[in-house]
Amino acid sequence: MNKIFLLIMAAAILLSGCVDQTNKTVKSGDNISVDYIGSFEDGKVFDTSIESVAQANELPPRGVYEPLKFKVGQKPPAVIEGFDKGVIGMKKGETKILKILPEEAYPIDPSMIQVSPIIFDIPATMTIPKELDIPRVQFEEFYGENHSIGDTVLYPDSNINITIKNISSQVSVVRNLIKGSNVWILNSPWNQTVTKVDDKNITLKPNVTKNELIQLYGAPFSITVVDINATNITIRYNPIPDTTVELPGMFGQMVPTKISFNETSMIMDQNPEVAGKTLIFNVTLVSIDK
Repeated sequence: MNKIFLLIMAAAILLSGCVDQTNKTVKSGDNISVDYIGSFEDGKVFDTSIESVAQANELPPRGVYEPLKFKVGQKPPAVIEGFDKGVIGMKKGETKILKILPEEAYPIDPSMIQVSPIIFDIPATMTIPKELDIPRVQFEEFYGENHSIGDTVLYPDSNINITIKNISSQVSVVRNLIKGSNVWILNSPWNQTVTKVDDKNITLKPNVTKNELIQLYGAPFSITVVDINATNITIRYNPIPDTTVELPGMFGQMVPTKISFNETSMIMDQNPEVAGKTLIFNVTLVSIDK
């Protein structure tokens, strides 16, 4: 009888390391993997780890579709705060719906929003230096190598000729403009006329007229010249329905930008689509690795 008891005890000790996986629950510090579907409150899916769901919702394709792996409770969090908290207590194979408010997801970043008045003034004239220095590397990138003092080249995408005065680590050039010259630069909203030239500066005036409608290059909206006087030109942005376009971001990359108007302002918002919104995640726990 004692032998049988000892055998049972030995077996219990040997099997004590075989914990039932179904009883494991997610705790802070666990490494886990999950499949997920992220959507807005209106049901629009914006992200998923599941290829068939991505295809069904016409999301941009990604290289690999696989469960999301991360360490719960990591500092800083590996995922958004509400997601990190929401998976705690889940069991393998369990599916859970997480409703995450913006403050635990993607708060709006005010620095990504630019607000401009609909009506504003610009100077009626602008003054530019007659001479300028261009780093030699940059000059040769645009105009090629083996130039000499006295050579004249055409400023890129314009009708402005410049003459080389000196060459060192900097290339000194002079703009060849005279009073009355009509100046154009590619993609500029208007041409300009040279109104004054002295030893140091060149003064230009935009060639616009009152009530003129101008379509800005690359912009979905137009502007109207409201008024012109000796000092200022008054411009008005012409409102359009809310739209999203690609515009240069902080580091020069193209960023989706939401453009909207109110009675007094034009708002350009480069926050991502998920910012400031309550997010719904359908999460299935695939694995727990203690």
